[in-house]
Amino acid sequence: MHDAEIELLVLAFQEGKRDAFAFLYRHFYPGMRRFAAARLPDANLADDLVQNVWLKVNQRIRALDDPRVFRSWLYRALRWELLDWHKAKGNQPHAELTDELTDQHSATPSAVAEPPALLPLLQQLAKTERDVVELYYLHELSVHETALVLQLPEGTVKSRLHRARQQLKALYPDDN
Repeated sequence: MHDAEIELLVLAFQEGKRDAFAFLYRHFYPGMRRFAAARLPDANLADDLVQNVWLKVNQRIRALDDPRVFRSWLYRALRWELLDWHKAKGNQPHAELTDELTDQHSATPSAVAEPPALLPLLQQLAKTERDVVELYYLHELSVHETALVLQLPEGTVKSRLHRARQQLKALYPDDN
């Protein structure tokens, strides 16, 4: 789905059109679930937290002033939901936003539909680079959207992407 289509659906959703909500939900749910599953102990919990986010989105959609930032707004809401769950369970002491969501739970290859060789390589990256790579490449957010989700300057996102690409290139097995 193109950005313009997403923006139009967001505007329709803000006007109360339920079919627009359904289209947005079907489009974003799989990626959000993968994002959550990579940070939680089980897939059912990921489903529950993603559902919680969609309930909140449904209640707060009219507060979104700019439909162009819907995707980053959505992932930021999911990120906050995950952080709240970790804090409620005592899994994480209060931390700065750039250090939240510990690495204690990682996705299994069946939970994430990515090439099998890529997952172990991503796990070897520092958490800061892994989050940027996942949002930018796996969830197809732009540099600007990734910066909004992680609450970082765009330059920091770009430098982390560059550093991660260099690290992945060094880690990737050379078959030649």
